[in-house]
Amino acid sequence: MKIENQVVSLKLAKELKANGYKQEGLWWWRVYIKSNEATLTMDDYCKSNPKDYIHYVAPTVAELGKKLPNKIKCPIGKAELFLQKEFVYYAKKLKHIAIVCSELATTEAEARAKMWLYLKKEKLI
Repeated sequence: MKIENQVVSLKLAKELKANGYKQEGLWWWRVYIKSNEATLTMDDYCKSNPKDYIHYVAPTVAELGKKLPNKIKCPIGKAELFLQKEFVYYAKKLKHIAIVCSELATTEAEARAKMWLYLKKEKLI
């Protein structure tokens, strides 16, 4: 599987950074300031060549999974995290499952990043 399918897009990487996502990770989007050209690179290169580029961490599926809580508090009680390919949601098991919040995307990394952003904006993390 291509690494581009295992990390977030540049657009989401920028949004994560703007919302306080810690800039730590193995993969980074490197944007050349003069041309606005973006490339995906490993962490070591970003640290050694910072002046002509803007860097955004490109979290992997696994890195994002560590950032999402297993449970969140919601108006109907605690909701549990459920992960499926390209679909991430928190749900409360009642007589039927009540989905509290959900995110759908083209990749699992994108879905997890969108969920992190939702939880951050709603002050649930």
